[in-house]
Amino acid sequence: MRKVVCLTLTLILVQLTSCHQAGNPPVVKPGIALTYANDKATDGAGAQLQRVYGIYALSRYFHVPYVHSPLKEIGYQGLAALEKNAGDPHLQDRYNRIFKIPSDIELPANAVPKYVESPTVGDIERLKREAEKENKFYLVRILFPYAITDKNPEIYRPIKQISPFHTESSNIFRIAIHVRRGEEFAVDSQRMLPNSYYVAATMRIVKDLQQLGIPFVCELYTEVPTKAFVVTGQSHGINGRISHPVVIDPKMNRIEDFDVIPNLHKCINLDAIETLKGMATADALIISRSSYSYFAALFSKGIVIYFPFWHQPLHEWLVSDISGNLPSEELLQELQSWKAQRQQAPPK
Repeated sequence: MRKVVCLTLTLILVQLTSCHQAGNPPVVKPGIALTYANDKATDGAGAQLQRVYGIYALSRYFHVPYVHSPLKEIGYQGLAALEKNAGDPHLQDRYNRIFKIPSDIELPANAVPKYVESPTVGDIERLKREAEKENKFYLVRILFPYAITDKNPEIYRPIKQISPFHTESSNIFRIAIHVRRGEEFAVDSQRMLPNSYYVAATMRIVKDLQQLGIPFVCELYTEVPTKAFVVTGQSHGINGRISHPVVIDPKMNRIEDFDVIPNLHKCINLDAIETLKGMATADALIISRSSYSYFAALFSKGIVIYFPFWHQPLHEWLVSDISGNLPSEELLQELQSWKAQRQQAPPK
């Protein structure tokens, strides 16, 4: 099936670019291409990147060309920017250098932009028919792919093939734990999972690793303020989402709760892109109810521990409950497979 899909898209792209010779504009048949509407919601990097890569995945699902639109602005830049009440106006440039998906075609000058905030399968199919009927080429600018991807998250699978991160083989099993905090102490606090959840889920994996004799390290990725500070509706990235001032204090993180985890490496306030890399390349990743770690998990070739929220899991992800209970058989099989692979092909 994957070969048929790839062949179909290849044939489409050949048709679209066959007349694009040196010095000549491309001749494009009627149809559509998909791109990210990068000027509609300039929120956090994780949320925007999940949308960008989700729209790329939709292009593969519908066998239509993808046109890359880079991030225009990152409105929320993490806890450090919130504490300073100032962001980096050029931060998106760093992300755009790393998360750049090649466009499938060069757009014709007469391409007609069509903005659809949150299309359904029916919307995309209707636009394809309409473009062909009108003998036009539509650039479909999408903000949210979730009306489609949340119903069928397997659509995301092609993203693994275009990861900007390289996973290096090691005999040390890496567990990455993403504890989403930041502005959630002030906004949307109901999204936060308790520290006890992350500790329990980690210890469940650690127990099996110890029984299998697999050496491991646990990497805690989170943000902690350097001091207590006040957040208002006018603070960086808050955009009026709170009506009263809120104090965020380092004590609220209770980071000492994680000290019971063996071989713990606290990656606190690490660079955001380095954090994505650490999570995406880990052998096991425990994600939060967050686009930031969900996006990293889409690149993962390892075990992903998922707690239910509005973005649905891929079929191989292990679903945990609030007590950190995991499917025992599946987890053990994954760890045994990891150990067998390392024994057969030890790292150089």
